Amino acid sequence: MTSFVQGRKMTAALLALIVGSSFFCRMALNSLQESLQTGMGLNDNQVALVQGTAMAIPAVLGGVPVGLLVDRFDRARLLTMFSLVNLIGTISTALSTDLVMLFASRAMVGFSTAAVAITAPSLLADLFPRSRRGRGSMIYGVSQVGGMAAAFAAGGALVAILHAPDMWRSGALVMSCPLLGVLLLSLLLREQERMEIAEQRPTLAGSAVELWNFRSVFAPLFCGVVAIGVADGATLVWVVPTLSRSFGMGAGYANGVMGMALVIGGLLGPILGGFAADRCLNSGGAARAMTLLASLAALSGALGLFALAPGGLSAGICLTAFLLVGSMINSVSLTLITVLLPNELRGFCVAVLSVVLILFSFGLAPSLVSITAAGIGGPADVGIALAMVCGTASVVSGAAFLFGREHLKRRLRRHGRMPERTMDRADRASVLHP
Repeated sequence: MTSFVQGRKMTAALLALIVGSSFFCRMALNSLQESLQTGMGLNDNQVALVQGTAMAIPAVLGGVPVGLLVDRFDRARLLTMFSLVNLIGTISTALSTDLVMLFASRAMVGFSTAAVAITAPSLLADLFPRSRRGRGSMIYGVSQVGGMAAAFAAGGALVAILHAPDMWRSGALVMSCPLLGVLLLSLLLREQERMEIAEQRPTLAGSAVELWNFRSVFAPLFCGVVAIGVADGATLVWVVPTLSRSFGMGAGYANGVMGMALVIGGLLGPILGGFAADRCLNSGGAARAMTLLASLAALSGALGLFALAPGGLSAGICLTAFLLVGSMINSVSLTLITVLLPNELRGFCVAVLSVVLILFSFGLAPSLVSITAAGIGGPADVGIALAMVCGTASVVSGAAFLFGREHLKRRLRRHGRMPERTMDRADRASVLHP
């Protein structure tokens, strides 16, 4: 038993390291962006192409295929492959001589980061029983934020140390060094026994049909998470202009406020969400977890009006709480996916969710704010527009979670069971109605 616990802790630590390094790669170029733009003579649109489109397209196109691989093959070795792609993409970024090579390099990083984000939750879920799966979501969320924070810290230090005109190249190469260590350590990772399997290696059509059969379970979760993703995506793009235009903050100060809010909210959110999810599953089942999600969405709606706060301090506090609540929602929702769906559908389900999230949070959300601002007055009203989008998205999210809760309760009353084919009577009693 002791060796099992130690093995589980080691596996969890390795997964946290791989997830953190993946998001470290994703954000590695952000703090070096000004040097990159100057050194390669890029305009703002080209930088946006490299930092946005190049990262998003491979994630959208490769998400579902990766999800199918995750549900069928050795996840530990898949993570090693994705770590290798991360390393190659980061080194290739530093060696890029033109926009095409830079675009391709960032596309590799974008794909590998998305692939790790799909694979790691599936493997983490098999480290914990259903009643403690919130711990797995917590590990994933904290590692993700920790990797991004480490990238900004490392980049800031390198900017202060390196002064060459093309310091972004040296910086990217230096930041790629720890990735080699992560790659080697990933070889120690071992596949875990897959729990709650209903069908071994289903076909693509079989997976799609099976996921559709579970639509009453995942559809409310999808709608709720995607709606919150719209609010988060809009905030990430427009919060600095909002703080500058509505509260008179300088760009540097506004970025500092957002950075602090991301660190506090991003780190505390998964921790609180993970423990809250486990407590709900142990005391009232999945329906109670849905109630928690609906309550958090309602709180998100109120905090999403941070742009209308009376002052900069209160706006910063509300912004931090808003991001924290959003992180909690994502953590609890990910836990429910691993609890309510059989093992062979988890990777596919997370992949589909990731693709939809990218399309809505990166593709739709920023435009919603700019279009709304133009409709109500102009650029000066971007704060009001952001508050409208965040508030509306949170209301939609809460309604979806409430619908999911009522459906779970109806199924329990009418059939005495939930649609998870792999749950026996004792499992259903412990997860859904302790």
